[in-house]
Amino acid sequence: MTYERISRLAGRMGDFLRGNRIVGLSLPDVSPEACPWSPVSAPGSWAPFEAVYQAGPVLLPCLGSAMDAERRIDAVRVLRLLRAESLLSAFGCSALNRGCEAGSYVIVDDHVNCTGENPLRGPNDERLGPRYPDMSVPYDARWSNDLKRGAASLGLELRGVVYGRVARSGAGEELAPWAQAGIDVVGEGLVDEVIAAVHCGLPVAAVGVVEKRLTVDGKVLCSSIPARSENYGRLAAIIDQCLLCRGGMDDG
Repeated sequence: MTYERISRLAGRMGDFLRGNRIVGLSLPDVSPEACPWSPVSAPGSWAPFEAVYQAGPVLLPCLGSAMDAERRIDAVRVLRLLRAESLLSAFGCSALNRGCEAGSYVIVDDHVNCTGENPLRGPNDERLGPRYPDMSVPYDARWSNDLKRGAASLGLELRGVVYGRVARSGAGEELAPWAQAGIDVVGEGLVDEVIAAVHCGLPVAAVGVVEKRLTVDGKVLCSSIPARSENYGRLAAIIDQCLLCRGGMDDG
């Protein structure tokens, strides 16, 4: 999507969101009962977002799990033009590190893109961001610390991990080198939206739940967590507590 189109979308969204603090969300499937926020009625459509939630004084435009990659990138860029505080991503993953048990919670310190794909491939529009953004520290320390504080308030611990984006998470012969390289957990998402956020200058942090643990030959050591289990609801609760930890979002 062009800068002009993204600007028009942001302008239309701004007419409805103006006067509110904004934090973007990227969520896996979370049942409505587990979501701690109230949905905001759409003025026809929230596109490119899937939904918008209200968390006290903060509005939360949401990138849903069913959105395709291009739409997710567009949504990240619209968030930046809306002057959003950050993008908070929640995800499910598989663990290569034996210290990450199924059902435990993790926070991403760094990632490795194991697919060779990149959302910035092709011509670059400098109005969206630089040709070669600095990816040395992609995850915002302040937001990550507040997610840890939010988890701690719920009696949960977030283990710091290196996330590996892989094309598919079940092929052991492909995963073995990544485990040896220090990747703790793997999944098929997350990285594109993080790269897009860094590119356009939007702070980002990511918290996840380990759905299953793998050996390097791809065998499952623990049962997978059923989709929409209470574990996914806890990811939303961690984010909710993170927002509270920031004192009503008083300093951006």
